[in-house]
Amino acid sequence: MVKINSQLAGFTDFLLPISAVLFLFPISPSFSSIPAIAWVIFTLINAPNYKRWALWPIAFATLVMTRTWLLNEMNHPAAAEDLLLVLISFLAASGVLRSNFRQLLSKIAIALPIILMQFDRLSNTVAGRNQTSYLIGLIGIVCICYFSVLLKSKYQRVQGIIASLIVAIMLLRSQSRAAIVATIIAFVFVWLIYERKRGSLLKMSLFASLISGVVLLTLSLIRPSDTIQFPAIYLKSDMGRLQIQSCYLQLPFSGENRFIYGIGFENPLKFCQHKVASGVLEHSHNIYIQIWANSGMLGAMGLLLFLILIVSQWRKKEIGLDPFLAKVGLATFVYILTQCSLDASIIYWPVTQVYTGIMLAIPFTVVRDPNMSTSVS
Repeated sequence: MVKINSQLAGFTDFLLPISAVLFLFPISPSFSSIPAIAWVIFTLINAPNYKRWALWPIAFATLVMTRTWLLNEMNHPAAAEDLLLVLISFLAASGVLRSNFRQLLSKIAIALPIILMQFDRLSNTVAGRNQTSYLIGLIGIVCICYFSVLLKSKYQRVQGIIASLIVAIMLLRSQSRAAIVATIIAFVFVWLIYERKRGSLLKMSLFASLISGVVLLTLSLIRPSDTIQFPAIYLKSDMGRLQIQSCYLQLPFSGENRFIYGIGFENPLKFCQHKVASGVLEHSHNIYIQIWANSGMLGAMGLLLFLILIVSQWRKKEIGLDPFLAKVGLATFVYILTQCSLDASIIYWPVTQVYTGIMLAIPFTVVRDPNMSTSVS
């Protein structure tokens, strides 16, 4: 029975790249939600025996909520169901055996060639430019980290370079500043962490600053074309975001009990709106501020507890991750943290929520099910 479950789990892992491919194509994002949520449900059901007492009730809750996610019935912007699916995906992924997690992430890399096929269009306009760019950044980090660990031959080095170029070109093509900045910060952070371990942090920091300056100067001199344009600073849009964030920051202080409970996620009233050239801003473009406004001090405390849990797990010296999982886990964690401060791309669609939960769960993956023999794991 365990052997069958392992084989089915390996097959089910292909649901993730399938969901990413469907999300990147110019069709309704609802189609991509089906394989993503199916992966979550199956992984919860196929959890290790000692985790089933907790994860099977969560599977029940997931099945009950499936209609809401598949039909996108939440009251956006920013619904409580969005964060719920992130956490459920996090718990589901934490039940995956560590020996299988690397295979899971390597299968996600299958979606990379599809990104190249989308080169002739900016993004899936139905899903949203920032949302598709956010997913491209996550997949790109997985692929680049995978090839950087496998650098054992010229062929694999070429694969790594090609993967890096595809991701860089598509992120520039997407014109999503949040995804570009978050990707750069994630890689620089992980690079400097490993250089510190080698004792050459200062030298590499100066080198990184020099290269960054040269790249920015070069990009500023490149004549914009219809194919690739470097995302500029749009003062009207950026000032609009700052103004609407200021509005959301003040909401918990604007009424009775709002400091404790916030204004609520499902409240139909639109408390903050700001018109910019691209349209009307209706959310804070910042997950942390949005949680503070919607759920007040209690929500902020919950978010802080969750972040403390993840950071404390990463700070443990004996997590036991192999080099690939360690690199991709740290990079995606920093990527998600940064992205949440620049935009709200992880909400709106189940695919980005599921991927976010999976990446955050990397340091919590199961080494071995204590109820199984070592030969099975």
